[in-house]
Amino acid sequence: MKAKYNSKKSTKGKKSQKKEEWFIPPDSRKVLSERFKALKDPVSLEVFIKKGENDPYNALTVAFCSDLTRLTTKIKTNINIIGEPVPKKYDVTRSPSILFNPDKYNIRFTGAPLGEEGKSFIEAIVMVSRNESGLSESSKQKLAELAESRHVMVFVTPDCPYCPGQVINAFRAGVERHDLIKAECVEATENIDLAKAYFIGAVPHTVINKTTMSKGLLPEEMFIEELLTMEPTQLMEELPGTLGEQLQAREVDLIIIGGGPAGLTAGIYAQRSGLKSIVLEKDMIGGQVALTPVVENYPGFTNIGGKKLMDLIHSQAKNYVPIHEGEGVLEIKVGKKIEAITNRGRYLGRALILAMGAGYRTLGVPGEEKYNGHGVSYCATCDGYFFKGKKVAMVGGGNSALTDALYLKNLGANVAIIHRRHEFRAEKYLQESVKRESIPIIWDSVVEEIIGNEKEITGVKIKNIKSKASKIHKVEGVFIAIGEDPNSKLASEFGVKLTAGGFIEVDRSCRTNIPRIYAAGDVTGGVRQIVTAVSEGATAALSAFQDLANPYWLKDVNR
Repeated sequence: MKAKYNSKKSTKGKKSQKKEEWFIPPDSRKVLSERFKALKDPVSLEVFIKKGENDPYNALTVAFCSDLTRLTTKIKTNINIIGEPVPKKYDVTRSPSILFNPDKYNIRFTGAPLGEEGKSFIEAIVMVSRNESGLSESSKQKLAELAESRHVMVFVTPDCPYCPGQVINAFRAGVERHDLIKAECVEATENIDLAKAYFIGAVPHTVINKTTMSKGLLPEEMFIEELLTMEPTQLMEELPGTLGEQLQAREVDLIIIGGGPAGLTAGIYAQRSGLKSIVLEKDMIGGQVALTPVVENYPGFTNIGGKKLMDLIHSQAKNYVPIHEGEGVLEIKVGKKIEAITNRGRYLGRALILAMGAGYRTLGVPGEEKYNGHGVSYCATCDGYFFKGKKVAMVGGGNSALTDALYLKNLGANVAIIHRRHEFRAEKYLQESVKRESIPIIWDSVVEEIIGNEKEITGVKIKNIKSKASKIHKVEGVFIAIGEDPNSKLASEFGVKLTAGGFIEVDRSCRTNIPRIYAAGDVTGGVRQIVTAVSEGATAALSAFQDLANPYWLKDVNR
């Protein structure tokens, strides 16, 4: 059975009729209407459902896709029943599923696109409509060499901010080589059996031709390399010897490395000061803030999701400064100009701001690496959905650990906190919330080992640091939030002075020991909060503006 959705209902013989309600809220409709101005050719969304299978998600998917047809005449939504001739033609067995112009492209959503992955869904519509993948020229050239078919599955969860980027990688490849590539986004929490079949415990998780290739968001270049070679690739540490010299440099006043709150704020202030700037971010925009379930101490918001806050900052920043997501800086050269060599190009700037943030600190115990992505997680927002109704441990005692423990409890996980001290370092408000939610706490204890079988975690071995006694605490998942290590390796390679803890040393104006080099945010240590990162980003940008106008280092030389 195949039925076209028609948003207009007959009013014949009726004196009045209520306006048809929208599923998509007004602010989102406004954004989508603007985005859909880029559409060129018609897009057919083939929605496949099966009664009795994921019914709530079926209804939401139909409502969402049907609303899209009301926003633009370029999109048509057709509802199909699984088991009928059309679904069989396209080999659809899971409900809900959505295909995009399936007579040409083999791109599909398996599950409802109503979380963070909705962004990749909209981008897929635009790509298909314009018949443009959006891949870089070098990626297109490499993909042209593909001679064998590929089935790419990217497993996602609704709140994972990393997932849309990896799905877009797959969809771009699917548009570029629609003759050989099937690209599929799989909503893992709606397809638990499929997630279990591929041992999915963290997202985004990418499977190519039924083989796990990567866990996490990859830069476009690495994704294409894995797609071609069917071999996991390591993050590039350097460019081939002559490539950097071959790339034509783009000249700016200020290069900003990092797309978190410090880097984005620096971009706003720099551009407003008249400095031609660029923001380079190797991963996703927002940094670790984007992974914070709820932010309750940022002025102006009683509470707001970390991802939502960073979306607002990003939206403002991109009106001022170009922001390159997925473009990592591999090398910095300091001379008359400051040169930044990335995985995609070269940039020459008069000044540089380092705002690379910090990364997760690991426990360094047996089993941690083995079960990473299979029960061990550093991101409750990304992976918490896999542990609803399950027993898990949260290791740590700071703000992040308690915030994540509360988030997991709210999801329905049976969470206990393991902390090496007898008191928390977290804010009092969070401590009171943990007490109110009756979350168990194992005090004065450290994790010695994460244990399990070949497929999953079965427990953690913990040691009481006072009694020296060890015991096994049975859990199915371990979440770790024990602090951060600064991403300062790049800075140390060209002589920026670091503290004993590896953080970049700066003065009150965010200047480093090298003239024209500044640093801001978590990479500088200190009070690592969103509000201080924003403040330091603004300070660094204004310092760069003032120093370039009145170079203090030249005054020192001429004395």
